Amino acid sequence: MIILMGIPSETPLRLLAEACNAKRIPYELFNQRQQESWTVTYDFRLPGDGMLSNGTRQLKLNDCTGLYLRTMDHTQVPEYAQTKKQVGINGMYEKLFQLIDSESDCKITNPPSVQMSNNSKPYQSQIIKQYGLDIPDMCITSNEDEAREFMAKYKAAIYKSISGTRSIVKQVDEAALQNLHKIKYCPVQFQECVTGFNVRVHVVGQRAIATKICSNAIDYRYARAEGKQTTLEAYDLPAHLAEKCIALAHGLHLPFAGIDLMITNDGRTICFEVNPSPGYSYYELNTGQLISHALADYLAN
Repeated sequence: MIILMGIPSETPLRLLAEACNAKRIPYELFNQRQQESWTVTYDFRLPGDGMLSNGTRQLKLNDCTGLYLRTMDHTQVPEYAQTKKQVGINGMYEKLFQLIDSESDCKITNPPSVQMSNNSKPYQSQIIKQYGLDIPDMCITSNEDEAREFMAKYKAAIYKSISGTRSIVKQVDEAALQNLHKIKYCPVQFQECVTGFNVRVHVVGQRAIATKICSNAIDYRYARAEGKQTTLEAYDLPAHLAEKCIALAHGLHLPFAGIDLMITNDGRTICFEVNPSPGYSYYELNTGQLISHALADYLAN
């Protein structure tokens, strides 16, 4: 038995449920739109006895083989604003995350505590280097002169957030330079603008499933919005890179992770970041790579 926890209509959760059905893997759905009916029993003095209920079925977490955690901020679920049980829901989530972080017999992708490494891109970059992957040259600063000095070293540079909040990667252009003085209010991460093709590696347990992405946009995720193109296809990742990606993911305690690489035109392999809750469905639906099936197998075994 595995647990799927999140919004059922969200594509990653939906694909995983379909994979479980295809493989006849039993699962219990915890629909976050019905979080008001969830209960959690957890006592740190009784390890292994934590119980979850979705209102219709009660499960001992350690009797389950795996849990796929794909919950959104529970206060943003539409039903939350309409209920009088907000205090109880808040307390339930506190217990839930304590339980998930404490139990060890159930495979969980991924506990909230280990996802925190993505909240600081500079910290994560240091971990990436420890596992033998290169990172782009970068400068994190709130000083305009330092930023200009860094950008002068390269033909082109990009800028992005240093936090885990999703941001659109942009190339430094004339408009950005005119606003550069504003970085005094918030540190910004500048990077050399490397060119080549992107590779997303989904690590699932001991498997590495790679997708090649070719795009004429700086941030391929938003190519369509910019009137540009992106193509995705399965990629045969060299064994030494697959080993490094798997080691990196597990070093961050992320058995399911999305690792963003670029194979540069000058022959380097650059690692940008490790996503602890990857939206793998974008890659699966565009390539036919059955990432959801690999995830179902991992959680069920």
